[in-house]
Amino acid sequence: MKAPSPFANYLQLPLLLPQRLWDALRLVSVLTALGLAALLALQPAQGLTLFWGVVVPLLPALFLVAPGIWRNLCPMAALNQLPRRLGFSRGLTHTPRIREYSYVVGIALFLLLVSSRKWLFDASGAATAGLILFGLVGAFAGGLVFKGKSGWCSSICPMLPVQRIYGQTPYALVANSHCRPCVGCTKNCYDFNPGVAYLADQYDPDRHYVAYRRLFNSLLPGFIAAFFTVPAGASLAEIYGLFALYGAVSVAVFHCCDTFLKVPPNTITVLSGAAAFNFYYTGISASWFEKLSSLTGHWSVPTAAPWVVRVGALLLTLGWVVRSFERERAFRIEVVQKSVRQPITLGEGAASALKQAGASTQAELVIAPENRKVPALAGQTLLELIEGSGARIESGCRMGVCGADPIAVKDGMGCLSPASDDEQNTLARLGHAGNTRMACCARLQQGTVTIALVPDKAAPPAAGHAQVFDRSVQRVIVVGNGIAGITAADHVRRRHPECSIQVVADENHALYNRMGITRLIYGRSAMQGLYLMADSWYGERNIEVLLNTAARAIQPAEKQLLLADGETLAYDRLILAAGSRSFVPPLPGWGGPGCYVLRSADDAMDLRAYVQKAGSRHAVVAGGGLLGLEAAYALHKLGLKVAVVERNAWLLHRQLDERGGAILQRYLQSLGLNILTSTLVDQLVQGEAGQQLQLQGAAPLAADVLVMAAGIAPNVALAQAAGLTVKRGVLVDAAMRTSDPHIYAAGDVAEYEGRTLGLWPVAVEQAEVAACNALGEVREYREPVLSTMLKVVGADVYSMGRYEAGEGDEDWAEEDAAEHRYRKLVWHEGKLAGAILIGWPELAEPVGKAVKSGRDVSAQLSAIRAGNWSGLKGG
Repeated sequence: MKAPSPFANYLQLPLLLPQRLWDALRLVSVLTALGLAALLALQPAQGLTLFWGVVVPLLPALFLVAPGIWRNLCPMAALNQLPRRLGFSRGLTHTPRIREYSYVVGIALFLLLVSSRKWLFDASGAATAGLILFGLVGAFAGGLVFKGKSGWCSSICPMLPVQRIYGQTPYALVANSHCRPCVGCTKNCYDFNPGVAYLADQYDPDRHYVAYRRLFNSLLPGFIAAFFTVPAGASLAEIYGLFALYGAVSVAVFHCCDTFLKVPPNTITVLSGAAAFNFYYTGISASWFEKLSSLTGHWSVPTAAPWVVRVGALLLTLGWVVRSFERERAFRIEVVQKSVRQPITLGEGAASALKQAGASTQAELVIAPENRKVPALAGQTLLELIEGSGARIESGCRMGVCGADPIAVKDGMGCLSPASDDEQNTLARLGHAGNTRMACCARLQQGTVTIALVPDKAAPPAAGHAQVFDRSVQRVIVVGNGIAGITAADHVRRRHPECSIQVVADENHALYNRMGITRLIYGRSAMQGLYLMADSWYGERNIEVLLNTAARAIQPAEKQLLLADGETLAYDRLILAAGSRSFVPPLPGWGGPGCYVLRSADDAMDLRAYVQKAGSRHAVVAGGGLLGLEAAYALHKLGLKVAVVERNAWLLHRQLDERGGAILQRYLQSLGLNILTSTLVDQLVQGEAGQQLQLQGAAPLAADVLVMAAGIAPNVALAQAAGLTVKRGVLVDAAMRTSDPHIYAAGDVAEYEGRTLGLWPVAVEQAEVAACNALGEVREYREPVLSTMLKVVGADVYSMGRYEAGEGDEDWAEEDAAEHRYRKLVWHEGKLAGAILIGWPELAEPVGKAVKSGRDVSAQLSAIRAGNWSGLKGG
């Protein structure tokens, strides 16, 4: 069972007070703020003394000791959340530009308003009352328009930059009572995870995002020093000149220290914040007692009183500095190191440490011929270990069905997990030597395994002798060379050593990993590595492939296929595996430059070429399904600012439940993607600012590139013209037979029991059934347990079987939102029926097997609910 994270999120923190009491206290805070504004307007002398002299100086200390109290009780936060709580907020999501610069606006407001105290607010009760009302009205308006706290508290509030600095290591951790449940409105939200929010800012991969925050931190000590240095009666030029001078010196000192001191990223920011805190309380301590005395009877202030405050502030910050340094060390171990899932090259020290760790598990991978040794933890896949070592290997579906990552096991085959049915079928299709495994499926259990990254060659498999086939079938034509077409051709040849097999394909590429085409957008290797078969594969099996050749018509009566080049091919059996095309719903403005779908390798390469040629900066992907998210991440890696528009309430709504979709959305937003759910597109327009996608009920999006990922439409024109029964797809029975007994269909083009699923494993299963029945066997299609997978850096998403509990089902879910992890099981009468895994790659294989086999987990449910899933790894 996983140890709890030291960075508990609000779901893991108990509420300090009942929700109703928090609401009552918030009402009091709003009334108090309004009362202060009235006092400032009616009795400015008393109001200014109370507000600026007594109340405001308490806030930095509160931010440092217990910032959660202020986040819960701030009157502006209360009004900001009121529209959401009462259900009349529009709940819009920030545009990328607002998301990027809102914090900068908050910084600018802080610097402007605080510096203006010297000539305006400290002397004018009316101006200060207006300032309070401005904050209250602005917060309410922001909550009326935007989602969660993104309209004020966590974006442009001028107090936010100071809160972030001092709230990073609170002495008292007070749970958020506003956003329950969290709506994922801002990046690195303090209210969601107070212990990690500021550090996540410092370690964010977006250098501009980090720079804005570090700039404010570097300015703050000088800004505070200038505040107490400006002489009374100074002119505006003198006031702002001193602030600018002190600020510039402060920034210079900060960046010199940051440049020359070899310390972790947050060290200088902590020390800078500590300096500013002590400057402030050194300067304010004497006047605070004087103001308090004037309000409470003009009592004599003890000489030592200011020094008590100064020493107390120093002790508080010393403890805060030590705690912050310790927190950063824990963060680097728990979050930064664990989130890196990219291929890396290990230094000698790290390699040595990992070697010791590997020795303790007695597991090691050796990559020949270099004999590179990779320490391993039991249960890791060979693909993970190879990628982690820095070696080059292709990857695809990571479920063993595409065939992108075959390797040769030179020694230690018995130390690996056994091959699943999917993997065995894929290995049989590839036809490599018997020591081949799919790296994504083979898990190193113990001992040492030696592999080579290039699989060994083997003789073509002999045709089966025990299978029954119709010897009158001498000519088989397969239309389509995707996975369905090539699988069908492969199984025909395995069962029939004599017939001719011709594969007709309008694409100019042999079988390639269609699930990996997004790599063509951000990579530089073109098609290299995507091909799934060696050139010799087809010739060795006597399969003729006609690439770049379109089928014009089927003539069922003559059993002929007419090609677009005028040639006629005769057949005894025809297998339609023509696949599908991208579905593009009607959209005004669609079809011009920058409009793309992403279905083929050529689509991906054309898109990359256009982006580079046109100098595109902004991309929008319409559709938040698997292909849409993969396309969005690919464009993000290419350097574009990317928005995803999804009409449904959450991402991957066909694979994930709402909680899983929200976790995935927050993670993708943390990478810098702009995600808009429950949003409909309206039209694509050309304006002065360039091409924009107009949305219904939301701000328009810059769209130099628009990728439509709204689903698929089966390629049925050929079948329809031939008179075959067609609805959405070509109708087939359980034998994959169409309305013509000599024609079969499989894959995306086939419709079985009202469904066209468009999934690789389904296409493989249907193609095998079609091939068998075409040759006289009797096989019925049984839909496999559906599973899908999405992988971006740091996130592994698996969905298997039923992801929502239906009638008679039960389910259980566990969420670790701080680490973007979620897992859920669905079972019926104790037998597993489905699962969702986000951020749990080590559970994908055992849980997948358990779901596919419908394993009875009745005896393990208590342990599973307690967080112990180890029982699923056995059996």
